[in-house]
Amino acid sequence: MTADRPDFGITQATPAHVEPVTTALAEAFFGGDLAPWLVPDHATRAKVYPMYFRIFAEYFLEHGRVDATADLNAVALWLPVDDHLWIKIPDYDVRLAKATGTAMARFAMLDMTQDAHHPTLQPHLYLAFLAVRPEQQGEGRGAALLNHGLDLADQARLPAYLEATGTRNQGLYHRHGFNLRDVVWIPGGPYLYPMWRPSGAPRTPRPPSP
Repeated sequence: MTADRPDFGITQATPAHVEPVTTALAEAFFGGDLAPWLVPDHATRAKVYPMYFRIFAEYFLEHGRVDATADLNAVALWLPVDDHLWIKIPDYDVRLAKATGTAMARFAMLDMTQDAHHPTLQPHLYLAFLAVRPEQQGEGRGAALLNHGLDLADQARLPAYLEATGTRNQGLYHRHGFNLRDVVWIPGGPYLYPMWRPSGAPRTPRPPSP
């Protein structure tokens, strides 16, 4: 650990951590860029998001890698991709319908848009979710998780890919060597901002606060 790169005790989460991982995801994205379109009503969203994000927490804990701060208030969900993205969640359509209800069509459209634009024939690490619970945001947990994951990517000489959900979080990713590939419209909804980072791309620390 250095002064500009605190590690927050980052460790790899296990299936036993499914509840706090789910909570971190649901709370972090509750006010996210896509939330007003996916589930406009706040009360409905509060019911949908924990069920929805548990689907991915379970899958990534079993089949990907989930990095977490020691307090489990921030998580990063990574998946190695070879030629094509392959996320095969048992009974996914049934679980998605149960979790999202009348909002299912929008969640399905998000899935289809992401799948259609995901890089192919280029082995890489996919950062599907980077989440910090709201009360801990702005303290460096997200950057610490990102640095940890990119250290592993660089050691494996692999590029990395993610979809930013808005312009405000692109700055964090850009400082870590990601560059915008394209701007993708979710039909009927907002935009996604796919970003790609070559292996070994330089990282720039955040400027100190005045």
